[in-house]
Amino acid sequence: MITWTIGAGGLLGNAIRRRRARPFDGSPVPWSDEDASARVLAADLARFRDEAGDEAWGIVWAAGAATVASSAEQAAAEVHTLEALLSALRAHPPSGPGAFFLTSSAGGVYAGSADPPFDADTLPVALGAYGELKLGQEAAAREALAGVCPLVIGRFSNLYGPGQNLDKLQGLISRLAQAAATQQPLNIFVSLDTLRDYIYVDDAALRAVLWLDKAVGDQSLEPRVRVIASGESVTVGQLIRTMNQVTKRRIPTALGSHASARNQVLDLRLVPSAADELADLPLTPLPAGAKRVYLDILRRLQAPTVTAPPSPR
Repeated sequence: MITWTIGAGGLLGNAIRRRRARPFDGSPVPWSDEDASARVLAADLARFRDEAGDEAWGIVWAAGAATVASSAEQAAAEVHTLEALLSALRAHPPSGPGAFFLTSSAGGVYAGSADPPFDADTLPVALGAYGELKLGQEAAAREALAGVCPLVIGRFSNLYGPGQNLDKLQGLISRLAQAAATQQPLNIFVSLDTLRDYIYVDDAALRAVLWLDKAVGDQSLEPRVRVIASGESVTVGQLIRTMNQVTKRRIPTALGSHASARNQVLDLRLVPSAADELADLPLTPLPAGAKRVYLDILRRLQAPTVTAPPSPR
């Protein structure tokens, strides 16, 4: 099966692409220019369609630069870019059996939902622009792909792993590892009692690939939502203690404030979507995954040809 992962340069997209036997590599996308992005994606779709021919195919949307701190304008631009691709796909889909996998955010779409833990049947309620972006993308995909091809919406818990982009306000585990390595204080913008579900990116990618392959195989046109998470939540306070233990250093932290904190719900426990095929998939323990992140940060800081990630402010 040929698979096109849009956003393969990101943490999750890269992990998904590495798990595909026959990946399709698109052109660099000028994400800051909506019109230019739409043209590049449309051209890549035509090339992907030609390469796929009559064989099975999958398209994964793992692109996006928005975070919980993004503005409504930034979020709207990302929705429009996805809509352009979906419109082109609806007009000219590949001829073989395939499916579209949309990456979404459990934290974004369930931020205002009631009665945790949340699962795939929970009514999503967004609180900020980031959550509205994800729900907008989900709605756009449902509408554009109705009757065209199977759609899987993967709502991911907090992803972490080596190589995470620290230019964005995200990745608490990576930022804690960086603070441990540099001993520069890290501001924490939420209560230490805040509950979050962390899943190692390779584990998340394996589950995304499984759900994509199942959709390609059964060709059901009913959109399906899948929660991809570890199912094991920890408080921010527990996470800091874990990071202290795995790095063997006391991480300097301070309680700070940020406008995005108002969109951060206290309890975000999740129930992962289940399937028989998931039973044998690995799930990396949090201390083991966190240690890999810390070692990656150390390598980045020590390598003379690699620019160290910026200090958090």
